[in-house]
Amino acid sequence: MREQGQVVDHENYGRENSGPPSGILMSGTSTALIRTLICRWLVSLRVNHWTKSGFCLAALLFHGAVFDGSAWFAVLPAAICFCLVSSAVYLANDIFNRKEDRCHPDKRDRPIAAGHIAVRVAWVVVIVLVGTALGLSFVFYGGGSVTRVLIGYYLLSWLYSFCLRGLPLVDVLVIGLGFVARVAAGAFALQSFDFTAHPTGWLVGCTYFLALLLGFGKRKGEWLLMESSGMALGSTRRALRGYTAELLNVLIGCSALFAGSIYVAYCLSRSDRMPFILTAVPALWGLLSYLKLAWGSTSVETPEYLLLRSRSLLISLIGWLVLVGWFTAVR
Repeated sequence: MREQGQVVDHENYGRENSGPPSGILMSGTSTALIRTLICRWLVSLRVNHWTKSGFCLAALLFHGAVFDGSAWFAVLPAAICFCLVSSAVYLANDIFNRKEDRCHPDKRDRPIAAGHIAVRVAWVVVIVLVGTALGLSFVFYGGGSVTRVLIGYYLLSWLYSFCLRGLPLVDVLVIGLGFVARVAAGAFALQSFDFTAHPTGWLVGCTYFLALLLGFGKRKGEWLLMESSGMALGSTRRALRGYTAELLNVLIGCSALFAGSIYVAYCLSRSDRMPFILTAVPALWGLLSYLKLAWGSTSVETPEYLLLRSRSLLISLIGWLVLVGWFTAVR
């Protein structure tokens, strides 16, 4: 017969080995750590902001080549280069502004500000991203206009980070130039498909005021967030000290007015003005929907998520793209 103590030992042995093997636990932990690390880098690189490089495709749309694969092949490398450079710029900004970000109710969770990503590692990634972008640009476009615009955009971003970021009004005016650079680079890239392609005054002007609208709207969202949080203006962004809610409302309204007016004037200047003017309907609807948000909501602080939060903006954008694509490429 077995002693009672032996029986108890066997029962305890069964309990101790009833859980999953330690190797599986370690594997699950490693997977979670890798997933967390990837998410932190995606946040730091602002992958969700890559949608801004869609402005590189504007010339493709208005040139009537949206359904031509060769035209896409000519422009997409430029968009990819701007995605990489913009990620490098955002990463460098997080390094420089990490102290200010720690005072922001949302930005303090950014990986660099929170100490999850080492500054030295971030600098290495910045160098790799910029080198890759410039290398791709030289491979596809040589030392032509696209590469020069890309370099100019990068240098302007450094100037913004060091000198211009804290200056009211100037900060947004400089940001607008970054959007113009994307549009111009896309038009120059399209020249390898059609040498007559170039950034027109209509395209540049409308893009610039649309960028100002988004920039001043973002400042208004930050201003409202600071006010509702009870934090001092300028604690997270020095330029906010030079803005008031009334001034931002005027700047937002004027930017929307100029952007809409330039676009309508462009529609009327086209030879096919009669059907193409219909594209102004969803364009103006989108502008008015944005004004409604910008004048009373903090959601405009993150313009990259607006399409997910506003059904009106999403529908107006889709309607505008469909009409422009139809009138320029299909009709």
